Amino acid sequence: MTTRQQQKGQTKLDGIRGMPQWIAIYKTYNAVYKLTELALLPHRLSLPQIYLLSALKQGGGILTTGEIGRAMVKASQTITGLVDRLEEPEGFVERVFDRKDRRKTWVRLTKKGEQKLDEAFPAASALAEELFSALNDQEMEALQATVEKLRGAAMDRLAAVLTSDGGRSYGRGV
Repeated sequence: MTTRQQQKGQTKLDGIRGMPQWIAIYKTYNAVYKLTELALLPHRLSLPQIYLLSALKQGGGILTTGEIGRAMVKASQTITGLVDRLEEPEGFVERVFDRKDRRKTWVRLTKKGEQKLDEAFPAASALAEELFSALNDQEMEALQATVEKLRGAAMDRLAAVLTSDGGRSYGRGV
């Protein structure tokens, strides 16, 4: 007979291959996300906002909303909201409408946005260095390889679902 304490710790998810790891990744992501949000708070930027600014800088200062969405693995509605908050009233980015293809919107990093990124990025970098100091070089390399492999499998699966039926079955275990 199991005790109440033993029952409390068990769920229907126990015994599913990968579930303990998925839960560990989820909890780790949430803890790191919250720590990063707190580190960026004095700079009045969120983690998605600093990531978007970084993507723009790495992309040469201007990307389409679709390119940003693919880089961030986010839906276009999410990118639109992020751009809205970075554009007005902050002026960190500006929209440029494509005259040849009116469906396409470009997002340009402004000088003010680049300055804000340069100001805030060290806070996120310092946190990353602090957190990852818990791992030695070999563990860092193994973690990188493992995460990249898992990310690749997830991106392949996501692409297959989204291209097969336009994403209608996404989330239904198809």
